[in-house]
Amino acid sequence: MVLCSKTQGINLIIKIMKTINKQTNLILTAILLVLSVYSCDDFEKFEPIGANSIADETPPSASFSYTQGQGLEDEWKDYTFANNSISATSYSWDFGDSNTSTDLDGFNTYPGEGMFTVTLTAMDNLGETSTFTETIDVVEPEEPLVSDPVLVNSDFDKLAKLGASDCSCSAWDNDDIGEQGESSTVNGVSSFLKFDNNEPDHVYQEFEVVPNQDYTILIVTSFKSISSTPGSYPGSMLELRVLAGSGYVSGYTPVYYATAPEFPNSGYGYTTVAQVEESANNLLTEAISNPGNQDYFTTPYTFNSGANNSVALFVRGIGGEDTGSYGYTSGDEEIRADSITITANN
Repeated sequence: MVLCSKTQGINLIIKIMKTINKQTNLILTAILLVLSVYSCDDFEKFEPIGANSIADETPPSASFSYTQGQGLEDEWKDYTFANNSISATSYSWDFGDSNTSTDLDGFNTYPGEGMFTVTLTAMDNLGETSTFTETIDVVEPEEPLVSDPVLVNSDFDKLAKLGASDCSCSAWDNDDIGEQGESSTVNGVSSFLKFDNNEPDHVYQEFEVVPNQDYTILIVTSFKSISSTPGSYPGSMLELRVLAGSGYVSGYTPVYYATAPEFPNSGYGYTTVAQVEESANNLLTEAISNPGNQDYFTTPYTFNSGANNSVALFVRGIGGEDTGSYGYTSGDEEIRADSITITANN
């Protein structure tokens, strides 16, 4: 029953007070004070939801954002949903693939590519609800492009090396496994590297790679005419090897030096010719024969990096008499290397 006036309410309370003790009188006096302030219309505002109820001044508002998983294999199917709802206390997720959740934030692994409609319903303590819906396009991302390896002085320009001299083999020298190739120029402009005079000339440089990636090496070379001098060693060849980082001496960690003068001359990477020639350490072994003319030509080779994060490129002249401490030499004909480039096969 709803009282229609303050007078009716007060008279009723006075009658009740006459029949109960003093302690209860104090409580009813407080009620009387409340009734003296509010009218019947005021009390009707606090009745259950109906025509005269007060609207929820802070209704819930549902919202979410999401991120796609990244990484190896199938992590792209994983989606994490951040709940951005306000004024809500409970939540219901429908991820669009029959999977649901009542957690604050959502997580779902989708079966594969496709369009999925995600719905979040947010509810507050008064039973008010809000719904936010968004359709997401689940797509397997393309493999990121692998960057080309960085070689220092790939054109064999004359650069300052470790020591007093300048040499086009700067950044390419490893005296533990050979003698540095001699630098030269054409008309003082175009630099190239020489493997000649029946010497153990070589170049060696380490560089970073991505494991299990294919790479292409392009080497530009030129050969002098095959020697016919009695006692010479004609038929010089240029041998190229890609050496696995796993074959480095124990405890060695390859270092990428930014400029040529920083590269050491020895005591790093592969430190013996025996290590270089061990088949298990070679990802690629090729030899270029004298083509019988002196034109420059480009030869491509492809290798896979396997499980390696770094590899070493070793190029030497062979075909001469096996003398000296290194166990190999070039022949008597001059071989020129004009440039070496390495690219990732994306």
